[in-house]
Amino acid sequence: MDDLDRVSWGKLKHAYGRATDVPGQIRALASADEGERQKAMSALYGNIFHQGTRFPATPHAVPFLARLAADPATPDRELILHLLASLALGYEEGHLPEGVGIARWREESAGVQSRSKEEADAHLEQWVAEAPNDAVRRDRAYVRQTYDHKLERMFDAAMLASYDAVRENLPISLLADGDPHVRTAAAYLVSWFPEEADTTGPALAGLVEADAEPVTVATAMFALSLLPWPTEASAGAPAGAPAGAIEPGLGHADGLVRDAAALALVNLYGEDAPPKARDAVVRLLTATGDTPLPYAEGDLATLAARVSKRRLPGEAPARAQALIARLAAAKPVDAFPIAGDLLETVADAPELRRAALTAIADLSDDAWSWINLQEVLRAHGVPDDRDALREHLRDH
Repeated sequence: MDDLDRVSWGKLKHAYGRATDVPGQIRALASADEGERQKAMSALYGNIFHQGTRFPATPHAVPFLARLAADPATPDRELILHLLASLALGYEEGHLPEGVGIARWREESAGVQSRSKEEADAHLEQWVAEAPNDAVRRDRAYVRQTYDHKLERMFDAAMLASYDAVRENLPISLLADGDPHVRTAAAYLVSWFPEEADTTGPALAGLVEADAEPVTVATAMFALSLLPWPTEASAGAPAGAPAGAIEPGLGHADGLVRDAAALALVNLYGEDAPPKARDAVVRLLTATGDTPLPYAEGDLATLAARVSKRRLPGEAPARAQALIARLAAAKPVDAFPIAGDLLETVADAPELRRAALTAIADLSDDAWSWINLQEVLRAHGVPDDRDALREHLRDH
């Protein structure tokens, strides 16, 4: 790691200014002291990945992190792989369950980088004018008022540069690592890079067919569903499509593998997935408890809701009922993403909209204190004040 000091960290910025502390934090990830490693990991999540934002220093850290992850002597390598995924993506929610739309991302970034300040101002004015309702228009107007053209271009460039740095240093060889935790984290990481699918797809299919660790198999199965594959039904899919590797998982002895197989097949083939897979995804809408699957933090109900929203539109009523039940039992911190999924779902099941809004109105004071919930409601044209929402329900 001697070349770590050859990077001009003092000229690079992260969330708190000059990135001179980053090399020491990267080195600390290899420490034998667990407390020191945890402190360094927390610091890196706070400075080169601050609430999902990446900075000019971020892509420069990636090669060294990838090197640590590839070294068997490094402790907690799976945690470093998850950090690399965060540096590449921001938060996975924006990419689940479709996978990374990298062509669109590159096109949008090219637009940001090529637009003059005057063109960017005009683009934002049009964006504000096209808001679907007054509440969203106010939110967009605030973004417009606080827009900084130079900073926007800097952050945009840093995000794509970080993604490309991880892609350039993608540790595909770790899919064959001796540590199952590392293999699982590597399968999760490579699933976000569709441009590498020609290499990673066969390697993931190999894990599905031969790995002895159920969590690794389950992760590799869902990873395959995030990569670009032909969309033909599984029964007639051409050679190279993953259904042949995944479908036997529906009968696997391990429940997580069976569930991941169902989710992956429906994510790939939708209504053309095997009936057993479709039925399992509907059942998973009411699943409780966390699992070791890295996607959606192991919450299979959330994953099932998003997969079914994308691929099983006819299941909107079942999905809405399940989300209403989950919302009633949710912790305040979990309420706003569930509310978002619910409001998107009742757009396809308008007969359940009143029940959905009633469930949101009945959330606790703690849940309503989260600005995230209010933002979700405004984005869907719903009153962002509980009393106003209850009045809306009385009047409609």
